[in-house]
Formats: sequence, C-alpha cells, structure tokens
Amino acid sequence: MAAAAAGELIRQDFSARLGSGQAVSVDNPYGDVRLRFGGYQDELEINTLAQQPQQAAAILLQPGVVDGIYRIAPRLPVDTLIAEGQRLDLVVFVPLGHNVQVRTESGVIESRGIRADIDLRSARGNIAIRGTSGSINAETGPGTIEASLLRAPPGSRQHLATSTGSIVLAVSDELDANLELSTSAAFATEFSLHVENLRGQEPNKRATAQIGEGKADVIVESRRGEIRLLRWTGFTTVNGKPVDEDEQADTDSD
Repeated sequence: MAAAAAGELIRQDFSARLGSGQAVSVDNPYGDVRLRFGGYQDELEINTLAQQPQQAAAILLQPGVVDGIYRIAPRLPVDTLIAEGQRLDLVVFVPLGHNVQVRTESGVIESRGIRADIDLRSARGNIAIRGTSGSINAETGPGTIEASLLRAPPGSRQHLATSTGSIVLAVSDELDANLELSTSAAFATEFSLHVENLRGQEPNKRATAQIGEGKADVIVESRRGEIRLLRWTGFTTVNGKPVDEDEQADTDSD
C-alpha cells in the first residue's frame, strides 16, 4: 500500500480459497471489523478501507495460512506508531461452515448472517450480532453488546460479557435455551425471570429463565451495565427453519 496524500482513502480487496472447515482469525488493532455471510463455496473475500495520512507508514496486510488457520492480521512496520487519524477497517465475507475469531482494540465488531461459530473480543469497542446459526462468544470491556439470537445449537454454551457496558439481547420463543443473566445494574425484560440477590458480590444479581426447550445454555454478564432481554419477532421461515429477515435480505443475491 503506497503512501498517499493526507486524508486519502485507500481500498484493497483480497480473496482466498479456504480448506474444508478451515477456521478464520481476524486481529485488527487499527479499526473496525465487519463479518458478512460469504456464500456456500469455500471462498473468503476481504475488503479493506485505509485512512492514510501523509508521511505516515502504511499499515500492511498480507493475509495467509498460519498453523492451519487463515489469518488476517494487519500490522504497522516494526518500531512504528500509528499516526493521528490513521485507521484500517475490514469487511470479511465468510463462507458457510468456517468458524471465525475476531480481535479489536477500540474498533467495532459487527457480525451478520454467519453460518458457523464466532468468537468476538474487543478491548473497548462495541459488538453487534445478528443472524448467527452457530455458537456465539462475545466479550468487551466498557463497550456495549447488542445481539439477536437464532435457535441455540443443542448442547452449546454461549457467552456474552462486558465489564461496564450494557447488553441488549433479543431472542425468539424458539431459542430453546436456559438463560443466566448477571449484573449489578438493572434488568429490563419481556420474559419472566427468576432473580436472585448475591449480597457482597459483583455482579450482585443473577436472573434465570428457560425459553423454549432448555437444550443449550446462554450466559450474559455485565458487572455494572444494564441487561435488556427482549422478545424478537423478526423471523421468516425458510424450509421450516427460522431465519432473520435482515440476514435473508443480505444473502438473497448469493
């Protein structure tokens, strides 16, 4: 990526053929990461958008296989600091059946329509999840989490956690999972909860509920942020299975 004039935006695209079931790892300390469903073949696509200040060293990206995992890890040259206003945002189109791990610093992580397990962690950024058909693990510090869950994979243990941020979780009556919610702040819900006070602990309250059949576990934790549990009706039916309407719209062109 060549140096550019101040404030210039530079776009790059990459693609790769993944091995069957090959996992994908994204580690981007310089901006946002957005995951999108990439179709039914094993083709991975990456769109990048860099903001490159004049005279700043370029953020380099050379994705490839490391220890059997397809790794996407942009980095500045050794002994180089990020310049004011410099950033790199990624959009990654992940095909069916490829688990994904994402790491950011303050960047947003957004996942829509992924058909595999996802593991999302940000030091400070917000996380948003819709239409995932696999297991979900998501964690951030003071950032927020917003998630809309499809039916939980039987036997899975899904986890959403923040340190001080709020969590908004929307689920349908077909979730088929046992929920455990913990916070020292308030619960807001459209479902019936059993609430237990945990004196002298943080979080100091735990709430439980079963939605549908209890075939999986969903754990939701924030030490000091509000937790909202909402009823989600944004489903249509495709071949007898619930599908998020937004997710379906994203993939109609595939």
